[in-house]
Formats: sequence, structure tokens, C-alpha cells
Amino acid sequence: MTHAENVSDLFILGNLVQEFVNHVSHTQGKTLAALTDASVTLQQVLLLRRLASSSESTPSALAEQMHMSLPAVSQMVERLFQLDLVSRIDSPDDRRKKQLSVTRHGRALLKRIAEARTADYAAGIASLSPGVRTALARVLQDALKEL
Repeated sequence: MTHAENVSDLFILGNLVQEFVNHVSHTQGKTLAALTDASVTLQQVLLLRRLASSSESTPSALAEQMHMSLPAVSQMVERLFQLDLVSRIDSPDDRRKKQLSVTRHGRALLKRIAEARTADYAAGIASLSPGVRTALARVLQDALKEL
């Protein structure tokens, strides 16, 4: 298989994954309701998730990881700080730098959103036959192991 064929196959598979997710996500609106209730945007939640799972905890590191400008990340961090979802402390090495961490409230929000997403996806795949659900679970487990 040539490189071009491999890229083409990956693009086709990527498109199928996207189409599948579009069919099964947000079927009940629980995820969107959780975001609205918390007064946060999807980008803010993605930043919060990144911060919760990353060893890097400075705005500049987050900006680099998320391919965003530092001012955009700083603005999101400020909003998350105001909502008590993120804490900021001066870096021990350089007081001009801030170390960020997800607060207890932020972790609780991430948990609520994850539960809402799971409920939305479960509702979205409920119409699949048991055999297809079993096969899908097996393929997804295998794929996650490799990732």
C-alpha cells in the first residue's frame, strides 16, 4: 500500500468516525445542558480537561498544546477562575508565571459532563442491534488499547 493510499484510507476512516459520532452524540441534549448549566463553553471544557490530564500547568504550555494564542487561553483561564473551576498560584521558580490546577468544583463539573456525554452516546447507540453493539464494543476496546 502506498503512502497516498494509506492517507486516503485514514481520511475515509476519519470521515466514518465523524459521521458515526454525529449520529450518536447529543441525542438527548444532556451534554449541552450540562455546559449551559455551568455557564461554560466547549473550548473552556476542553482546556479544563487538558489541564486535568496534563503535567504542564501554565497558560503558555496550555496555549502551545491547544494551538491557541496565549491571550485566548488567558481569557479562558480567567473565566474558569471566576467560576471557581481553576486555581492559580505563583510559580515557585518565577512569580510572573502562574501554575494552574483544576479545583474540586472543576473536577466535579468534568465528571458531570462525562456522565452526560455517556448518557447521550448510550441513547444514540440504543437502536443498534445487540450483535452490532457487541462488535462495536470489541473494536473500540481494541482501538483504545492501541492508542
